[in-house]
Amino acid sequence: MKTVLAEFRRFSRRFSAAQQARRIAKDIHRLRQSAGPDAPLRVAVRVTGGIGDHIVAARFLRDLIAAVGPLALDIYSPKREIAAWIFRSLDAPVACFHERILWDRLRPSYAVAFYVTQFAVVYTETVDWMYLSERAPKLRDVAVRLEEFRPSIEACIQHHPRLDGHLGRIASFMGYGRRNFLQGMANIPYGGDALPIETDPGALEKFGLAGRAYVTIHNGFDAEFDKAAPTSTKVYARFDDVVARLKRLYPDLLVVQVGTVTSKAIASADLNLIGATTIRELAAIIQHAHLNIDNESGIVHLASCFDVRSCVVFGPTSVDYYAYPQNINLRPPVCGDCWWVNENWMNRCAKGHEQAPCMSLRSPDSVVAALSEELAAWHEAEAGHETFDELPVQDRGRGAGYGFPPGREIVDGAVRVLMGLGPVWLTFGQLIA
Repeated sequence: MKTVLAEFRRFSRRFSAAQQARRIAKDIHRLRQSAGPDAPLRVAVRVTGGIGDHIVAARFLRDLIAAVGPLALDIYSPKREIAAWIFRSLDAPVACFHERILWDRLRPSYAVAFYVTQFAVVYTETVDWMYLSERAPKLRDVAVRLEEFRPSIEACIQHHPRLDGHLGRIASFMGYGRRNFLQGMANIPYGGDALPIETDPGALEKFGLAGRAYVTIHNGFDAEFDKAAPTSTKVYARFDDVVARLKRLYPDLLVVQVGTVTSKAIASADLNLIGATTIRELAAIIQHAHLNIDNESGIVHLASCFDVRSCVVFGPTSVDYYAYPQNINLRPPVCGDCWWVNENWMNRCAKGHEQAPCMSLRSPDSVVAALSEELAAWHEAEAGHETFDELPVQDRGRGAGYGFPPGREIVDGAVRVLMGLGPVWLTFGQLIA
């Protein structure tokens, strides 16, 4: 009986999707036939991936519109609500549909359809080249450039995402990163990281953050990659120690943890908002933070939209490809850049270690050292507290309580005396350890 009911539900979903697809296809055809010469051309765009991938795709479409003129965008995404939220930031008519249900049925109805993910490609088998030449010659030219670029990454396209690591190396070699590689493929200018994504204006008041200076911290990962995995090789597990050391240096520093189901509580954080915010509330909290502390994640992409700097602890994913130049980007102390060397790279160390050494060998003190200059200047200017140099020696993050090996206090003390600079001793201590 259960099997019969399950099959009936599947049939009902397929039947409903087919009906919906027919209605939408008729609307597309009607609008295409009746559109005046000044009406924006309606194009289809398939977008996959997480929040970060959708943000990068939105920037590409923003810059595409700037280069070719007005477009009406029909976005097909497996994360329809996320897509609607992000693509609403564009200066264009936008409609969002469920990618898995409708894409294959509706793609042939459009004059041109794109797939935007780690790369941007055109579905040439359904392009109406004559129509594009008449209605949108600049868009036709971009489509041609994308098709001409394609042979250089064809293997990566055919085996996506298994060759994404190789794609990242190709992009980095060409001087591009994740943020602007799509524009490079299309040979259009990159319009910058800023994106006016909608936020919830009441979020700061709701969570007691209005008028307060704070930093955010995040240690989650994309649950869609493997819902059964309890953690990820991308996650830095020692943020609790990092925050404890920062709180020792700056007792009044307000640290707010954000994230969803894949994040683990950081005991030393002041406010735990894991699973407590809507996506727009999360965006508002990130927007008004002074700094975001993170492993490589979609929230780093989100922070960049608001010109909020992140300190990013990198592990298996490529620093050269994923790093934003304005961020504090921490390269792995060993290994790194092993993403997609096998199917399980995100769940288990590719070399078979119980803990991925690219993350486990990253000391909390090195993260504190990377943050010290940024937080010292901000703390002095914004919070009015004493700077790192003015803190008593016992409060500068040394000693047995801070996990240094025997003799490290002597080395660090000597460096501090030689250099005569408070914040700098942490960095030099790491270099000579």
